Amino acid sequence: MAASVETSKETKKGGRWLALDLLRFCAVFLMVQGHTFTELLDPAVRAERWYRHHMFVHGYTAPMFLFASGLAFGYTTFRTWDANLRPGPALWKRFRRYGWLLIIGYALHLPSTSLQALMNLSPERLNRWLQVDVLQHIAISLAICQLLVVVLRTPRRFAIAVGTMFTFVVLAAPIVWRWQAHEVLHPAISGFVNSSSGSLFPLVPWAGFTYAGILCAYFARDVAQPARTLAWPFAIVTALVLLVPIAINHTLWNPYGVHDFWKTSPYFFFWRLGNVLAVLTLLCFAERWMERAKVARDPVALSGRALTMVRVVGQESLIVYVGHLLVLHGSVLNRGIRAYTGETLSLGEATFVALALFVAMLVLARVWHELKKREVRFQAMQLAAASAFVWMLVTG
Repeated sequence: MAASVETSKETKKGGRWLALDLLRFCAVFLMVQGHTFTELLDPAVRAERWYRHHMFVHGYTAPMFLFASGLAFGYTTFRTWDANLRPGPALWKRFRRYGWLLIIGYALHLPSTSLQALMNLSPERLNRWLQVDVLQHIAISLAICQLLVVVLRTPRRFAIAVGTMFTFVVLAAPIVWRWQAHEVLHPAISGFVNSSSGSLFPLVPWAGFTYAGILCAYFARDVAQPARTLAWPFAIVTALVLLVPIAINHTLWNPYGVHDFWKTSPYFFFWRLGNVLAVLTLLCFAERWMERAKVARDPVALSGRALTMVRVVGQESLIVYVGHLLVLHGSVLNRGIRAYTGETLSLGEATFVALALFVAMLVLARVWHELKKREVRFQAMQLAAASAFVWMLVTG
């Protein structure tokens, strides 16, 4: 799942951070390929030994996706700080974007096209519909951070607040997950707290990856070329994030008692965060190499066009997320590939579908990117889509 909802415009303190775009591109590729294999492969193929390694790698898609969203948010916010402090076009544009993410996230899992049916859902179906997925998670976590920017006013105070939230959602996760939040709170709220309602991406502890990305962006806020300046510092931080928790874990110190290690343990969280940081660090070194080798100096050259596509896919990673889910899973309005094939494909067939779907998503990202440049028409298209959606619900 890898991406960001932030603006793609160049900032005053330097150009694009290529390593960030590459990170989001890698997350998108892993997301499309991994979901295709998970949904379409024959169970006999998934029982083979290699598939366990595939699932291990695929498990890093969501951490990369959320971390990259936070990194992109922070990188843009710190470099256009004043524009995000007061009401104006830039600020309202952000909140509109978060609102759209929230709406689309719930629309993807809509159980019915009838408003009357939605108002009379059983508690179980209502709970399933309101479970928090990636889009809702990103919308709320970044909206909270944007509100903090407005309230706290300075980058330093904002970074301290984000660091505090990071510490809480990571270290308190085993405790928070013991609370049956769905028995006390409405399903629309409890899903953001923990997984007691079945939510896949509650803020605790998943927002830790988003906040970690913002904290990394804080250290890049005044750096013209982050890859050149921060590659080695990131390498040192990566080593510490990976090794220190392992060393502590080997002492068998466990202040939490019995808990779900794979979902809430701070040790495992830091292990996954360390691996995501390792990928970012390697991509920073790759960017440094490309600068020295003068790769993609010519935007008309093949390498230049390839890097342009990488940037576009990174910037539009969320529309790719939505698009590939609609094609694979379908929705209340359409049937996806899985409805036709089931879990019957061989490895070769699933690989072909994954590659074809990825190419289709590249085209979608490019078209969407161009549409967004025509802002008036784009907003009109959004309004028309929203109106049609409301009409569908009202008329059933």
